[in-house]
Amino acid sequence: MFLSFVMQLDTVDRIVAVVEDRAFWMSEVDEMTLIYGGALGITPDKLGEFRRQVLNEMVNMELLYLKVKQDTNITVRDEEINQALEKQIQAIRGKKSEKEFEEELKKFGLTLDYLENYYRGMIKRNLYIQKYVEFRIKPKIKLTDDEVMQAYKIYRDSLREPDEYKLAVIALQIKPSASQEQKYYEKAKSIYSRLKNGEDFAALAAQFSDDRESAKNGGNIGIVPKKAFPPNFIKELDRTPEGGITKPLRGPQGYHIFKVIGKQKDAYLLAHILIKVPPSQKSKNLTMKKAKRIVKMARSGYSFEKLVKRYSDDPISKKNGGEIGWVNERMLPKDLVEKFRKAKVGDIVGPVESQDGMSINIFKVLDKKEGKEPTYEEIRNFLLNRKVDRELKKLVEEAKKEFYVKIYL
Repeated sequence: MFLSFVMQLDTVDRIVAVVEDRAFWMSEVDEMTLIYGGALGITPDKLGEFRRQVLNEMVNMELLYLKVKQDTNITVRDEEINQALEKQIQAIRGKKSEKEFEEELKKFGLTLDYLENYYRGMIKRNLYIQKYVEFRIKPKIKLTDDEVMQAYKIYRDSLREPDEYKLAVIALQIKPSASQEQKYYEKAKSIYSRLKNGEDFAALAAQFSDDRESAKNGGNIGIVPKKAFPPNFIKELDRTPEGGITKPLRGPQGYHIFKVIGKQKDAYLLAHILIKVPPSQKSKNLTMKKAKRIVKMARSGYSFEKLVKRYSDDPISKKNGGEIGWVNERMLPKDLVEKFRKAKVGDIVGPVESQDGMSINIFKVLDKKEGKEPTYEEIRNFLLNRKVDRELKKLVEEAKKEFYVKIYL
């Protein structure tokens, strides 16, 4: 339920919206915000804004429900609600046994009865709206073959599934000189001392962190799985209490100082200050020379896994023989995408300097999956859903004129 986000939200319950005779309480809006905010990776500083979006969606859903309920020919039976509720609970439970699931709920102060009651009303409203869409909206929407073909030309590329590559990597960290290392370690220690003396983490992150994206948000990087960290990071994060900060930890890019906002069993909610340790051009040249020797060995038949074990500086992928799994080409720089497209399964790609200039990488293409172009039916459904959305928005606007609505948030 991502309850570690709770500290970012209001703790005093109050009514935040009213639609006809239904009141929306802050607690129920927060519950939805926590569930979907965690799933979507919303950082704590954005939760207030995201909560307003969630509330608006909840209000619009209620208005739609009231509007479609006016059609007395649309009915939803209790058996339908129970079946949908069972599927919903099963999806949340996953592969956990009933006992394991109940124990996990208990950790958050919840029971199975509470969860079922919570979702029952939501499912009932969704089923009414889905039936209205199927029986009243979709039959009125006409789509010609010309429309679909025109949309195919326009949206074919954007709706096409991207190519994917299963990769293994040898990552060679470009090591700075001893003087460079000491200089930036002293800088990280100085910031750590200021934090221990009570200075504001967000302010220092905004001023000093070299991760400029998270620096704009006070250093917040959201929920990070434990498995993303090497053992020494996990050890330090585990022993740091919520609200506490870690000592400077050396990673591939430089020194991280983490603030532990919250903890879960398998993840942390974190902010960080990153002090990069930039390598010299001499170090880059020497590392590139070493990488070219390794590429030559890999292409001449040496075991890639053994080369990973011997040379790679990435402790996470090194444990898996260098394997980093499937990578979507949209996550890769364009020049690297072109190299992977030309490569065959088993080919070595590299050496390639990382975008941040902190490492030289050598890849092995373990497998490839070609992205599929959207089918005629998928394009047709895309167009149909766009038109359905427009009709639903019209219904919401009509409902706002018919029913009492007041939002206090």
